[in-house]
Amino acid sequence: MNKVNTTTAITQVQAISIGQIIMDDSNYLTLWGQALLDEVWYPCDFVTTYEVMNTMLRFSQDKHDAVQMTIVKKLEDMRRTPDIIDLEAELGGAVVFDHLVFHMRRPCLQQEDNWEAYADEECYYIERVIQMPVPTVPTLPPAARYNSNDANEKMEYCIQMLHDAYNLYLGFIELELGENAARVMAALEDDNKFSMAYYAWQLYTSNT
Repeated sequence: MNKVNTTTAITQVQAISIGQIIMDDSNYLTLWGQALLDEVWYPCDFVTTYEVMNTMLRFSQDKHDAVQMTIVKKLEDMRRTPDIIDLEAELGGAVVFDHLVFHMRRPCLQQEDNWEAYADEECYYIERVIQMPVPTVPTLPPAARYNSNDANEKMEYCIQMLHDAYNLYLGFIELELGENAARVMAALEDDNKFSMAYYAWQLYTSNT
């Protein structure tokens, strides 16, 4: 899958539930799940990029570690493409992403000179996501949101997150996606963050 063509209409949903992730050798992920519209869950499939998926995980910190490490493990063990990650089997249930605004478009096929939508309302391309503002609660960095008064535990938590990001980066490198693409998909575009992630990964590797 090299490119996704979409309609111009943007659809917003309240939440999505993901049961399975389909991976291949492209920059796109196919997500099997459901969409929440007007308080009703509807079966729906989604297509998105690793970059958008990483954004969803960053905005849903409670789901970040489990889903990210499941993806990393699959990348390390993947022997064929496409391959599937069954989140329901791996994590005991589908993963719900809520408190986000999903900007989605319907995929389309070329009919002569026009692009026409297909799949009705059952398939969407997730173009981007935005975190819903919570005016009564200030947005805090992950370490501050971590429920601990121990500074050492907070530091350990930060190091673990950096280690996981570098591990994800290594998984993308193994897929031969290229240095720049791997760093973008692992949210390590910033050189300083990339260096810190490397040292965090090195620290954990030397202790195992």
